[in-house]
Amino acid sequence: MGARMSADQHADVNIELNEIGHASGPVLERLACPLRFVLATGASLGNQGDEMEQGRTVLAPIVARNPNLAISAKVASNHTAILRKDHFAVARAVREVAAAGVRTVD
Repeated sequence: MGARMSADQHADVNIELNEIGHASGPVLERLACPLRFVLATGASLGNQGDEMEQGRTVLAPIVARNPNLAISAKVASNHTAILRKDHFAVARAVREVAAAGVRTVD
């Protein structure tokens, strides 16, 4: 779908994703099941300088407050290539979640 979207539509989607990401902090802090992140560190189309890294910094304090959350890996690819180039890191994160198990709430 991305190739069929206009520049304005891409911008709207990115703005909305940033808003969702910002609002997800309280949800992540309360998450009671294991969750692992694989962070892409490569440059992304449309971002300038270290904008992506600045965005990722908000994750560190949330991970520090919730023991169910962890950063499994930081990889060199960007977010559009992470599954193709860093699938081993993603698979390792999935295995970490499986090993952590899921607590049930009664």
